[in-house]
Amino acid sequence: MKKRWLIALMVLILLAGGGWIWGSPYYTLWQMKRAAEARDIDALARHIDFPTVRESVKAQLSARAGGEGGGVLGALVRAGIADTMVDAAVSPEGMRFIFAAAPLAETSRPGTIRLKASEMRYRRVAFGRFLLTRGDGAALEFRLHGASWILTDVRLPPDALH
Repeated sequence: MKKRWLIALMVLILLAGGGWIWGSPYYTLWQMKRAAEARDIDALARHIDFPTVRESVKAQLSARAGGEGGGVLGALVRAGIADTMVDAAVSPEGMRFIFAAAPLAETSRPGTIRLKASEMRYRRVAFGRFLLTRGDGAALEFRLHGASWILTDVRLPPDALH
């Protein structure tokens, strides 16, 4: 009798663990969406590693502006203006625009990169990593830190800013 209870308990623990592994990314995305729509910047910021995301976006912009000249983007990167723009965009308020379901801006300006989590598809890459991807190559990468999922990378579409 005692052995049956132990087996039942182990099965319940395994089911609960499997449910958490499968469902926790969706729960995190739901929390982020809710925080963005409620303008709860602190709750949204708990799910984002801002220094890592900023460095990633800056590296992508620098790579695209590489070479001789680099056009307007190259000039912005060399002048350090691109870093300031990235710091402003990759902020709690800037990230709120990605996760809020309702449009937060009346019109989108030409030449802007528009990322909306609700327009992206979930894809599990590894046990501790998943992506929200879009057909044009844009992606949001989340990694498991302890028992929480944290946004660690924003991958810009390959043709962005060209």
